[in-house]
Amino acid sequence: MFKDERGLELTAASEAAVTHFDATINAYLGLRLDTGDHLKALFAADSSMPMAHVVNGYFFKLFCTPVLEAKALDRLASARALGGDITDREALHVEALDAWCRNDLVAATGRWEEILLDYPRDVLALRLAHFTHFYLGAADQMRDSIARVLPHWDEATPGYWYVQGFHAFGLEEAGDYAAAETIGREAVGKNPEDIWTTHAVAHVYEMQGRHREGVKWLTDLSANWGECNNFAYHTWWHLALYHLELEQFDAVLDLYDTRFRNVESDDYLDISNAVAMLWRLGEQGVNVENRWRELADKSETRINDHILVFADAHYVMALAADNRFDVAERLVGSMPDRISAQTTEAPIFEDIGRPLCESVIAYENGDFLKVMGLLAPLRYEIRRIGGSNAQRDLFQRLLISSAMKAGEFRYARALLSERTTLNPNGVWGWNRTAESLDGLGEREEAARARQAAKQLLAN
Repeated sequence: MFKDERGLELTAASEAAVTHFDATINAYLGLRLDTGDHLKALFAADSSMPMAHVVNGYFFKLFCTPVLEAKALDRLASARALGGDITDREALHVEALDAWCRNDLVAATGRWEEILLDYPRDVLALRLAHFTHFYLGAADQMRDSIARVLPHWDEATPGYWYVQGFHAFGLEEAGDYAAAETIGREAVGKNPEDIWTTHAVAHVYEMQGRHREGVKWLTDLSANWGECNNFAYHTWWHLALYHLELEQFDAVLDLYDTRFRNVESDDYLDISNAVAMLWRLGEQGVNVENRWRELADKSETRINDHILVFADAHYVMALAADNRFDVAERLVGSMPDRISAQTTEAPIFEDIGRPLCESVIAYENGDFLKVMGLLAPLRYEIRRIGGSNAQRDLFQRLLISSAMKAGEFRYARALLSERTTLNPNGVWGWNRTAESLDGLGEREEAARARQAAKQLLAN
């Protein structure tokens, strides 16, 4: 029995194996390209280490793609076969992987949180619970999960600043922007290569409409992302969001083509980034030319995935935008329900995913009243699909745009009042407010709203 660098016991063959285990976990915390290399070195050092197989299974699950589901199950079987004499903490990790392989995200999260009660420095359990809380739309739980362990961490503990970054992101998603910014900026100051925390602060700027500050924040730190995995594309996407709000559309398209869609990846997050940006651009009247085609091609290969509602909704959007309505309908028609699939996501697919995706299809078909009928009742439930507030704003824009196109200006104005009250620095919100007021014949109010947008662009 050995101990990792945070003092937790590990069943391993040698100290060298534990060193490789620590390196693997640290690379994962940093979202680094060399995470897989460290994992290979770990297996080379000790192929019988139960936690090596558990971690490998976790990593397969993180890709959220069916082709890797069988490999995760293989790693689970190996961990069980090797786990005859392991610690209670390690046994809980095996149980967590088992639950995740059954797509029971609630049970998996529960196991990680159980680990953290007795082992608050288990940063692997902490990071994975952070991930699943995120995709369960549980912002408060994401914040509190980190807060519960903070008394057991200090600057001398390896990974401390990563943990502070997790806390910053949880605080941001729960709406505590001031604390999120303070903690996040300090963490990035101590660990500038931490792209997750860099992105947490970027969310603060997005939600507060501080777009020029956001541009500077990300641009100044972008030199640190060279060793990061594809999460760097998502962070470039955040930079493009700022330029979008500032109506700098050429800059957005340049970032699309050179930074976050230049690789034409089929990873679900990379596709979601691209889909969400193209839709926003198109809604603002920007010609995106033939960029939808490759996204629709990739999405067409994923129509039976049904791992995350969040991903499926973006696949449908790409298919519908490229006029592949029959394929989009097949995706929706094959979604699981709570009776046929006993998974965490099944009722979310049934309650949220199906009507959400149908509203996306209806929008592209020009049936804007149908969009409103499907989407308006879901407004406060869409969080259940996971993703961030900034990511899910795509569907709020879809509803507002549909109300405008349907001539339902009173409803659009009401939604926009909510928006501009929460974020008075949003150019898109003020421009759409002006259009809704024009539709209502309130010319003076419309002029004031339009002036507010112009002033924000001029500052």
